[in-house]
Order: sequence, then structure tokens, then C-alpha cells
Amino acid sequence: MRNLIPVIIFLFILVIPTLSQITPKKHQALPTNDLWMEDYIEKSTSGQEMFDKVIDAGHAIYKPLADENEESLRINKNWEDPTVNANASRWYGSVTINMYGGLFRRPETTIEGFALVLCHELGHAYGGEPYIRVWSKLSAEGQADFIGSKECLHRIMASLNLKNYEEHATGFMKDTCAEKFEEPARQDLCVRSLIGGQSLGNLLATISEVVIPDYETPDPTIVEETLLTYPDTVQCRLDTYLQGTLQQDRPACWFKKEVTE
Repeated sequence: MRNLIPVIIFLFILVIPTLSQITPKKHQALPTNDLWMEDYIEKSTSGQEMFDKVIDAGHAIYKPLADENEESLRINKNWEDPTVNANASRWYGSVTINMYGGLFRRPETTIEGFALVLCHELGHAYGGEPYIRVWSKLSAEGQADFIGSKECLHRIMASLNLKNYEEHATGFMKDTCAEKFEEPARQDLCVRSLIGGQSLGNLLATISEVVIPDYETPDPTIVEETLLTYPDTVQCRLDTYLQGTLQQDRPACWFKKEVTE
């Protein structure tokens, strides 16, 4: 038995790092923060109905894709949880996303912004390359933002068919969307997407304690290789929302485009 002890210890040394590599990591939409301390839930359920509607819309849109992948898609509605964030993981044929009431209740968060966070998490699961980890097929942070704004957000907003966003729309948003899309309905969805992006830009600025980003002042950074983690600036994430909404290329502040001859 004594002779087996060194062998057992050796096996633990080998196995434990391996287990840590395959344990499902929850990828967050926002940097870790303590804004949960500012959360206050009123006794009424004001807002919870819309919270549920957004999540249900995202689940309905992406469940067929999950079925095609032969995996389950679970989106947990953590309404009473004050966490100002969201996260996603994939583990043995199951995608789990956690959405929190604390995020929905933030003053910076519009309905469009909350939906875009959900789209970011769905983008992690179904956004394609580049991946954070190839084995889990979870898309990189920038890719999740890009696909979330390019493919997911306008589908959720179209299914919700909401009105009255004028107080959040700027002249730049309206003019840019009118120039890009001909159909009024598509212009409306474009504006809503940009509102969502600015909403998250405002929240990210609060978390990072930086100046609020602006669609009209893009990040000039050109990376030498594609970033798999968060871009270095809040402005870069806002640029990603803009590029995705307008169906354009991923911004160079986090994505290195391969040059083919």
C-alpha cells in the first residue's frame, strides 16, 4: 500500500490540471463588477414581464439551432439576483445561459441593451470562429459581440415588436440606418440595435470608469493578432456593435483579417 501512495499522488498531479482545463467555464458578457450592491428590487414585479419576454424570444429563435447541434439550450431567468452581468457555458451537449435581474434594472440598460447582452451569450454558443477554446466551440468575446449585433438582436427586437424608442435615438443613429437600409422596418431595427449598443457602451463605461464611448469616434487601434478576450477599450466594443448592425467587417481593434493573395 505504501508503494502505491507515490503513484496515487503522481496521478493526482496529472489529472487535476486536466480536469481544470475541461471544466466548463462561464463566459461573462461584462467585466466582473460590484454594481450589484446598488441594486434594489421593488416589491412589485415591474419589468419582470419584459425581462421574461426578451429571454423567451431569444430561446425560441435559437432552440432550432441547438436542436440541429443535438444539444439542449437552457436560459435561466434569475430575476431576483442583483448580479449586473450574464454568462454562458457549454458542457456535454448542453448550453446554459444565466441572465440576471440586476443587469435589467441598471439605469444604463435599455430593453435593447438587455437583449444585446442575451445575444452576446447566444453569440458565444453559436457565433462561430474565432473560438476561445476549440473543444467547447465558444466564440471569442469580440465575435460574440459581433454576431450578437449582426444576426441576433434585430431578430429578437422584430419578434417583440416594441414601440417608443425615440428618447434614446440620436441623429447619427437615424441617419446611418436610413443610409444603410431602404425598408423603414429594417431601419427601425437598425436604430434599435444601435440603441442597444450605446446602452451597453454606457454601462461598460460605468464599470470601467472611463469616458462614455461614441459611435462617431471609433477606436483607431489595429491589432497584430485577433483577440480572444475582451477588446482593450470600451470604444472597440461599441465599434463592434456598429459594424455588426451595419453588416460590415469586424473592426481591426480586435480582429486581424487574414490577407489572401
